[in-house]
Amino acid sequence: MYKFSYSIILFIVLVSTLRINAQHENCNIALELCDNSPIYLVPSGGAGSTDPGIGSTCIGGEFNPVWVKWTVMEDGIISFVLSPDSLLQDLDFVVFKTGVNYDCNNKVQIRCMASGANANEPPQQWVNCTGSTGLAIGNTDVEEPAGCASNHNNFLAPIEAVAGDQYIMLINEFSESGNGFTLHFTGTAVLDCSTGTAYPERTLPQVSFAVYPTVSTGTIFIRSTGAGLSDNHLNVFNTDGQIVYANEDFSETALQVDLDHLPSGTYFAVLRTGNSTQAQKFLISR
Repeated sequence: MYKFSYSIILFIVLVSTLRINAQHENCNIALELCDNSPIYLVPSGGAGSTDPGIGSTCIGGEFNPVWVKWTVMEDGIISFVLSPDSLLQDLDFVVFKTGVNYDCNNKVQIRCMASGANANEPPQQWVNCTGSTGLAIGNTDVEEPAGCASNHNNFLAPIEAVAGDQYIMLINEFSESGNGFTLHFTGTAVLDCSTGTAYPERTLPQVSFAVYPTVSTGTIFIRSTGAGLSDNHLNVFNTDGQIVYANEDFSETALQVDLDHLPSGTYFAVLRTGNSTQAQKFLISR
């Protein structure tokens, strides 16, 4: 059983979403995540310097890799969904638990996902092993090897984490399609970062924002405070993860957003800055 790549693209994230790419293809420069907000990642297209421990994992190598890392601030369950741009895009991942300071030389594999297409079989035989993947409540397996066996569903068991635990994850875009994917944490564990950036030597400004009213008939106001109001991206998502409003260069300290065209429901305003992602929930009710 082998993997198979496809070029059929069905975008679920608009190009206006902040693209994180290129500089995080190695473990030692993994992107440090500072909270649980969703983030859109685009592989750089190269393998970087192959990590010596990857050859013994279920994925066997690095293909369009993106490395991320995070620290648990509050006890809870770590679960997440990796949602690719294309329904038939093949994503693999390995989650490692590590000691302090994200030591790439002393990390222990705790989850490994490599399931995907079976060669010479019709898509209906293996479609459940492509598309979205991750860790989800209700699953008990900690590894799915390559191919698509009858007991594969492209999801593994969540992780019970305690405050202070540190994790590193390698994500392979095995399809080598050039597309990206969204990483969305869905568990109860609260994530934090130790440095605020994957590059501790850089001092980046902190920006915060608020959305009001939290229950609106269609118009909301965004107020931002803090330094460095440049290279910030503001998006509004619905509960299906679709972007319904985008501001690629959010530099205002106050902004009025007209969402009268949207149906009643729950929405999330997400502000991505150079070193963090923050989200605020609000309702549209008529």
